[in-house]
Amino acid sequence: MAEKTVCSKCGSGDVHLVEQTSVEVSIAITWATTAGIAYRVCTSCGCVELYVKDKSLLPRIAEKYPKVS
Repeated sequence: MAEKTVCSKCGSGDVHLVEQTSVEVSIAITWATTAGIAYRVCTSCGCVELYVKDKSLLPRIAEKYPKVS
């Protein structure tokens, strides 16, 4: 996950990490495997960035989902 300490939209340092929530989004890889998502939330402008928590799952995501063209 990117280790940003400032917001990529407004440059504020009011960025907070949200990793575990009861409504956390994940990416399905198989019926039994999901890639968890972490959120970086800027409390100054409201910008939200999402990151896959386990980078080792990125190749499996690349295999399953189409590349944006």
